[in-house]
Amino acid sequence: MTEARREEQRATNYVGTLVGESTSREFRLAVAHETIREQDIIAVDARLRRPSFEAPTRDSREPPLENIRVWAKVQRIERLNPLFPSEAGHELAATRTDPFETVLSLSREMVTAVCQILGSEPLEGGEGGRLDHLRYPPQPASSAYGPDSKDIARVVLGELQQNKRRSLDIATLSNRPEVDVAVDGHAIVTRHLAILAMTGAGKSWTARRIIEQLAQKNYPIVIFDPHGDYTGLAEVPALRGKVRRYYAWFPIFEQVSETIITVVEALGWSLANTHRSKFDDLFKGARAFISADGELRERTRWLSDYLGNENIARYGLKPDLYFLADFVQAVVQAGRRGDNEAFDKLVEWGNREELRVSKQVAGWLGNLPNNLRVAAKKLKQMEAISRKVAQTSEPLPTERKQLVRYGGISVVALSGYTSDFQATLYSLIADDIFGARVSGELRLPVLLLLEEAHNFAPARATVPAEQRAITTTKQIAQEGRKFNVGLILISQRPSRLDETTLAMCNSYVIMRMLNPADQNFVRRVVETLGEDEARMLPDLDVGEAILSGQLINFPVLTKIKEPESEGEREERDAFEALEEAQKNLLSGAAR
Repeated sequence: MTEARREEQRATNYVGTLVGESTSREFRLAVAHETIREQDIIAVDARLRRPSFEAPTRDSREPPLENIRVWAKVQRIERLNPLFPSEAGHELAATRTDPFETVLSLSREMVTAVCQILGSEPLEGGEGGRLDHLRYPPQPASSAYGPDSKDIARVVLGELQQNKRRSLDIATLSNRPEVDVAVDGHAIVTRHLAILAMTGAGKSWTARRIIEQLAQKNYPIVIFDPHGDYTGLAEVPALRGKVRRYYAWFPIFEQVSETIITVVEALGWSLANTHRSKFDDLFKGARAFISADGELRERTRWLSDYLGNENIARYGLKPDLYFLADFVQAVVQAGRRGDNEAFDKLVEWGNREELRVSKQVAGWLGNLPNNLRVAAKKLKQMEAISRKVAQTSEPLPTERKQLVRYGGISVVALSGYTSDFQATLYSLIADDIFGARVSGELRLPVLLLLEEAHNFAPARATVPAEQRAITTTKQIAQEGRKFNVGLILISQRPSRLDETTLAMCNSYVIMRMLNPADQNFVRRVVETLGEDEARMLPDLDVGEAILSGQLINFPVLTKIKEPESEGEREERDAFEALEEAQKNLLSGAAR
């Protein structure tokens, strides 16, 4: 750009003049009337000497003056009328007098902006967008101006303008909607991202936009979806064939027996002492019984005949609580009858001599099969809800590596399950995927997305399932970068998140937040968020977000672009939905 063109730009886009104290980190600006807004990006042209690191001598010359452009961001704007003191205002209020009917001067306002310095670049050759640290303050009385959109985009995007492979197009500048904001996808998938906001501020909207952008680059993603927010990804034309939706089922025999006791008691009632003391043997015996593929048909027929239950033979044995109940019932029945022939089968196929119980112990175990069936029924109901929300009949693959595919998005629907079950399912799947990456069995990198992350990595665990989930998430957050396992944590209650896990995220998308505890937590944990940005959180509009951390050159206020997909919980007008439901009822009655 020629000097004449720069001079014209400075004059046309003049916003104010530096006043008062100026430092290498911030300056104050006397603002021309309504020329800027908070979070605007402005510039000041200056002449400063390049620092010299050589010891001065008698003959050494001062380094020459260099023309530079100082970039800054408007943090806050203060408006003051020194000729309208507060005492006069109180007097006018008391007498209900209109200030404009008095002789007080109301036109001598002073509007001052506090501006944070972002860095500087040479006026000549500073086209790459890289900003250097400013080590000497700009001169008071210098003029500030609003750069054109092209220059702002260059500075905001930096290297991403040239490196399109890493850039994700997710937003525009909130105050300059003509400026597109791309973020560094590499920073997201390798160094973890947190999306934090209150309900309804646009968390899932933002996450879906990021997912759609990553999908264009074929990055493997596994989404843990507690509420069906991401099932709509499968309907996006550009993602057809890439998205697979799975309903979650609880793999009983992949757990330790203590976990199953907790599950049964959570869904049924507390186990008696004998139930607890014998449960480990019964559980391990059932697992061995159902594990032999070659003999499973014979064992199924035997169990069906022994219990007189034809449905067992008709539908086969499945590794669930219903089978565990049938197995325990067979042990109880053999004990009550003193049936050594049945015990021989159970002990051989269950691989445990401890299954040979006395008549007395069998009597004490008599209620356990019914308790197991009650828990099995409730577990089945939760699975059915998960299947309905997932809109698929495809269960989670036993081989978890199948969830990770080049260009593939796997959505694991956890709806229907209680929070502790969701945490258990998540930790099982995430542990397997992370373990496969560590061992080298899984060759592809992967990004794990946790919606409602405060349920998977809470600040304090109240049940063993949550403690296991915390351990899993912490390990991935701390070591995932070494093994190309990334995390996206999404939470509406960041103060309930594990602080260590959140602090390991290097990039943040922070949206509207009203809860004081959440605001304070975010201020403390997110080091890249300035105090002035933090004060803005309650006032952000829906869809507005402060981007901060390694995904962007410096924190900026943006408006997230609309994703192509829709979530299951996109809100409809309640009264419109009511009228439609009534219309359907009337049309059904007419038929």
